[in-house]
Amino acid sequence: MLIPLAAAQAIAASVLTAPPLRFAAAGLHSAFVRDTGHLYLGAAALPGVKRSGVWHVDQALLDGALQQLAAVAAKPGRLVPLGLPWTQLNRDSRFDDDWRLAVQGELVDRAARARRRPSAADLLDAGLGPAEQRLAVKELSRLLGAAREPDGRDPLVVAGVVVMDVVRRRAGRWSIPERWADVLDRWRAEHVALLARAQRCAGCGAVEDRSSRTAAARAQQNRDWRSSGADGWITQCPACAGGEHPLYGGSMRGVRYTSERRRATRADGYLCAVCGLRRAAAWDHCHEPGHDFVRGPACGSCNQDERAQKGLWRNFWNHGPAVRHLLECTSCRTAGTLPPRHLSALAAARLRATARHDQCTAEPLAVLEQLPDGGFLARLECAAHPGREVRWEEAVGGVRVTGWVADLVAEHS
Repeated sequence: MLIPLAAAQAIAASVLTAPPLRFAAAGLHSAFVRDTGHLYLGAAALPGVKRSGVWHVDQALLDGALQQLAAVAAKPGRLVPLGLPWTQLNRDSRFDDDWRLAVQGELVDRAARARRRPSAADLLDAGLGPAEQRLAVKELSRLLGAAREPDGRDPLVVAGVVVMDVVRRRAGRWSIPERWADVLDRWRAEHVALLARAQRCAGCGAVEDRSSRTAAARAQQNRDWRSSGADGWITQCPACAGGEHPLYGGSMRGVRYTSERRRATRADGYLCAVCGLRRAAAWDHCHEPGHDFVRGPACGSCNQDERAQKGLWRNFWNHGPAVRHLLECTSCRTAGTLPPRHLSALAAARLRATARHDQCTAEPLAVLEQLPDGGFLARLECAAHPGREVRWEEAVGGVRVTGWVADLVAEHS
């Protein structure tokens, strides 16, 4: 029987009461379905099933996963060495799908924030070979000397397990109960297999070569090929997505987001009007007070990134479809303007490209403050001169900003 995720979370919270599992129920959230179509409780992968816009899981599979985790929590087994790969200390790619690298990075972070900082050698396992120890000590010393953010972050959670709750230092080695190690190793194997499947185009079977990419870039590319619709997530390469889903032609122009027509019309039959790479997930609309007009179909990434000004929205003025998408709002188009957050991004970009001090050619940093006339007060700083501060202010009136928007509209219309 399928049950909604909210019910699954309540059941998990009532069963998983051991300290290492205090965040397990929070992992049963729709946001975690995206990468593989599954949710994890320990080594168990629970397929997410979308019905009427709500994510569900199978209760029988959920009950089995909960029983397995509760049994491990009750009898975790003897301590065994963690086997941390101390020669792999590149913080930019330390986790990905290797929970041991994540533990290693967490130990380094904790040591760096400690009031009485241990030596690099004190973090290492006893018995590490001399060559490996020299390499690890050198890199650890560098990492421990770097500035660290204060405590208060969420704990390291992998497959619902708060890993640092079960890690121990015993006889000079970092150790973990053997049954917890088995759970996390089986999770990793299952996750790697499901991720490989989710990265394959459902249409042509193509898989992009990501061997030269960083972990962050690989994660982003997976999101590039993954799109959501009424029936859940699907992986499609841009060619297959473009061949299966038609381009949006403006049929919802002038329609309010709150209207029955919008509710009755599916957006996931179209290609995303912004990136043109993925199936759309929802009708995007203008959030400015009094506007509320549908702008067009957008995939989950473009829709979320627009609100947060991430991804291509950092440089939307160079992307014609994005500019035209914003102007699909009837109110914005009539007034010849853009939402305020995009006006500030546009003004900051123009200032970085044109504002200079003396004969310097370096682009300055720009922090903007809104002015009553619709313009901005820009506080500019040039970082190209070590040893001295170079700061100045420049007022950009509303008329000038309006001109920039007019130029942008003319460029991309």
